Amino acid sequence: MNNSKRVVQRFLELRKTLIPTNLKYNSGSRATRKYTDLMDQFIHSLFVDAGFRDKLRTARKDCMAVVALGSYGRRELCLGSDVDLLVIHQGKLSEDMAGVISRAIYPLWDAKLDVGQSILTVQECIRLAMNDFRVLTSIVDARLLLGSRSFFNLFEVAFWSRIDREKEAVLNQFLINQKKREERYGSEGYFVEPDIKEGLGGLRDLHFMAWMSRIFFKCKRLSQIRRFAVFSHFGSDKLSHSNGFLLKVRNHLHLIAGRKEDRLLLPYQKELSHILGYEDSPYITGPEKFMRDLYLHINRIRYGHEEFQAKALDIINPLPLEINTPYHLLSEFRVIKNNIILKEGRVSEKDPLVILRAFSEANRLGLFLGSGFIWEARKKIAKEGMKFVDSPGARRLFLDLILKPTNPRIIRLALEVGLVGLFIPEFKRIKNLVEFGFYHVETVDLHTLRTLEVINEISKGVYNARWPIFGEVFKELSHPDWLFLTGLLHDIGKGYKEDHSEKGAELIPHILKNLGIWGKALEAIPFLVKHHLLLVRISQRRDLGDERTSVDVAQIVRKKDTLRMLFLLTIADSLSTGPLARTDWKIMLLIELFFKVRRILERGVLATPDATKKIEDQKKTVLYILKPDFPEKDILDIMVQASSRYFLSANYEDIVQHIRMALTLGERKHLWIVNKLKDAPVTRVIQCIYDKPGLFSKMVAAFTLNNINVLSANIFTLKNGLAFDIYEVTNPLDPYREEEMWKKVYNEINQALEDQIPLDELIEKKRRTMRISPGYLRSGTRRVLINNEVSDFFTVIEVSTDAHLGLLYNLAKEFFSLGLDIKFAKVNSDEERMTGVFYVRDTGGEKISEKDQIEGIKQRIVSIP
Repeated sequence: MNNSKRVVQRFLELRKTLIPTNLKYNSGSRATRKYTDLMDQFIHSLFVDAGFRDKLRTARKDCMAVVALGSYGRRELCLGSDVDLLVIHQGKLSEDMAGVISRAIYPLWDAKLDVGQSILTVQECIRLAMNDFRVLTSIVDARLLLGSRSFFNLFEVAFWSRIDREKEAVLNQFLINQKKREERYGSEGYFVEPDIKEGLGGLRDLHFMAWMSRIFFKCKRLSQIRRFAVFSHFGSDKLSHSNGFLLKVRNHLHLIAGRKEDRLLLPYQKELSHILGYEDSPYITGPEKFMRDLYLHINRIRYGHEEFQAKALDIINPLPLEINTPYHLLSEFRVIKNNIILKEGRVSEKDPLVILRAFSEANRLGLFLGSGFIWEARKKIAKEGMKFVDSPGARRLFLDLILKPTNPRIIRLALEVGLVGLFIPEFKRIKNLVEFGFYHVETVDLHTLRTLEVINEISKGVYNARWPIFGEVFKELSHPDWLFLTGLLHDIGKGYKEDHSEKGAELIPHILKNLGIWGKALEAIPFLVKHHLLLVRISQRRDLGDERTSVDVAQIVRKKDTLRMLFLLTIADSLSTGPLARTDWKIMLLIELFFKVRRILERGVLATPDATKKIEDQKKTVLYILKPDFPEKDILDIMVQASSRYFLSANYEDIVQHIRMALTLGERKHLWIVNKLKDAPVTRVIQCIYDKPGLFSKMVAAFTLNNINVLSANIFTLKNGLAFDIYEVTNPLDPYREEEMWKKVYNEINQALEDQIPLDELIEKKRRTMRISPGYLRSGTRRVLINNEVSDFFTVIEVSTDAHLGLLYNLAKEFFSLGLDIKFAKVNSDEERMTGVFYVRDTGGEKISEKDQIEGIKQRIVSIP
């Protein structure tokens, strides 16, 4: 074994020893420094072994330096980080020295390190830095490893002299790159799976602050910025702690991924929480504790960076003071560059209400607060909290902020500096609380603020062009302030072991009384919180064609104004939860349920209306429409074959289409009409087909094989063997080939009906080729509820389980083998879970009532793969 191999082997052994002794117990900062020191020793050994020092001594020229860049230069080298090296030289590089450098660097790849290396002259290096922001910032963090100290010092003098001459251009590069980061990492997906390094609130925000401090304020370390009076309240100690936490997470992330990985993907979150010692408690799981801590640090860094940059830009690029401001502002304030500050004195010298008044003015005028004001306010709130709450008028000012949330940035700032938690202590429990999975894209506290924002947008008519019903309903509210309060408090019960809706309703009266709110609000708001998921669950899990469904909701809600608030709360909650909760189809279901319940409440009778009259009215309308095209006797012959449920559940337009297809079917066994909905990415398939055993499972298989998901199915079997079906499904993936795709699906359905294609084999083959969701998301639990109360005619089976391709097909087959006839199904599925609700009867057309039979059905469904 030659010497370089021995050096590599020694490095790998020491690296292996360092991992268990430093990563878990030490802060991330200390662990990265230790790893950086180990890397320094390794690289020194390689260059010395390659003859670097001897060659320099022989040449007798102090004209070369080997420099560490980026995270290596900052001494923040993580296990998977790139080892970035720069060899700076003057004049032409000799072939001998080039060989030495190559011999020194090659073993780094033998050690399985990701190496970035450049060999440049001083002039080349500076020119490249001024044209490439990444090179510029990596050189800002440059650190001499070996070579001539005097030459490296001369290089630094030249580099920083060029920076000083072109500070304006450098500042523009900072602003442009920050904007690019915000555009790339500001999407909802990065809330669910944050990027520890580049994401907003990640390590890069700390780097930006350190770089700006170095370039524009001559601070070698970020903490030195506090030498400047305007940064005297800058929380560098807390940011340093957050830096250590994120570095620890990043190191472990690299370790478990086996490579450089800075995106904290869902599969890693649970594993990391266990590695870092987070354990489950009665009220919160270990992974939830870990992610709550993570978001505490991310939010601290993000807000620290925003405040730092605002103050830094005030100094670096000052604009004329807006003394003669056009704003009608309280006399104690003035506006500078859209930021409210005190006219004179310091926040610490004023009464506590000055902070609330400043927030109120900023909210009213769409402004922000000066960074110095924010820093002082944060400190005053932490020190004199109870003085705020007990000050006369404080609660009123706080409520004005919540009931008129016109400026989202200010509302979020109120949360960040501690105002919300001060007036509503229960809010602290949901601060930075994470809900695992793809469904929720923000922490609970930010979700509630977004809900508040959406309610305000509804009040301003923001959604009127797409959904005018929202604005119309808001105008009819008797107490819009109750809706805003409910929006803020609807998830206050999360973080407890109990059902969060029930727990929230229990907490609300105490919260409202502390805010000085009494009267009927103490009944109305807890009711809304308790039932804030009612409309979502009913619309996505029940047959909206069955009037019993709407009557049941009306009996719970009872009042029209309560329904209006519950509807708008549900809409705002859905729109602010995430893309999986706010699909157009789900919004349409909520609107449909709202209209149906409202009609019942307007009639003033909480009971199902006369079914016989509705059936007769439907038949008369259908007959009137079809008589010009078909003999009346033929139309009536078809009608008599259909059940009463069909005429009660289907709308007359679908009935007309069904009967028209039945009368023109001829020798064909299957006809359908495919209608693409205008306001949602959903297609309604209205179908006339001869019923066959297992028809529903074969339909599901054909859709699944073509990447089309079944959302709902309403199946009506006629006495003559025909089936009138209505499927709501997702659109084909390729919008330019939809017509071609529907022809393909139609043909495959016909083939499946004749057992001409191996459905089981094709589904399994497709499932194996699909990307499998991360293992930890699979809870392994399958919940099966069987209910005979929610429908007069059917047993309702609800299945909640881990989602995977082909699952609905397997369920449909199992129902068929159990002798259960599916008459209605509604399916809600995302990347994690699938909830399917099935209205079924046995082969005799009866509900499932025997306890042994119900238990047997549950066991069979639970065992489905």
